[in-house]
Amino acid sequence: MREAAPATSPPEPAFGRRRLAPGPFRRGVRCLPGGGKHRYLLEVALSENGGSRLLVIGKNPSTASASRSDPTLGKIEAWARRRGFGRLTLVNLFALRSPYPRDLNGVPYEEAVGGENDAFIRQAARRAEVILAAWGNPNGVDEARYARRIGEVVLLRKGMDVRALGMTKKGYPRHGLGWKVSRVRISPSPREEAGGGSGSSWRRGVILL
Repeated sequence: MREAAPATSPPEPAFGRRRLAPGPFRRGVRCLPGGGKHRYLLEVALSENGGSRLLVIGKNPSTASASRSDPTLGKIEAWARRRGFGRLTLVNLFALRSPYPRDLNGVPYEEAVGGENDAFIRQAARRAEVILAAWGNPNGVDEARYARRIGEVVLLRKGMDVRALGMTKKGYPRHGLGWKVSRVRISPSPREEAGGGSGSSWRRGVILL
């Protein structure tokens, strides 16, 4: 059955540098909130006929919205589309919008995380068939702040089967920009147990291809 058209959402901010060119089916479903300095969740339909849901947990939102792409979203969408996912949802460790991760250091920790971020991560995880960690190296984020937030998200993942498409040399889940669209694939992995407080704790159950 064809999905009903989503309700009209509030006007989106002028984030993003380019409009999406015509191509395969794509519909922006939700971008929450519709404006402001935080983005808690971005959801995109990749198929008119439904399909499984992929949830990706990134570092922090940059310029993408429901109607505008950015390099990270474009790479993740291409990967998800090639593997037949019908719905893509993005959440992040930190909800503060910025194309420069180091900007996360210039505001109080709670502001960088976002007051509603944990709730959105939990909600999205309950609806997803596949969950991939993809926040990459700190890239300018204070490492103590980064480790603290990863530890919090590790605790949130209790009962979830969270995977990664390989690890960086520093022991973090590979960022979406590093996914190889034509070569990387998901294979079965054991369900992880909750625990640990650093990037290296995600090595159990990691997909290394």
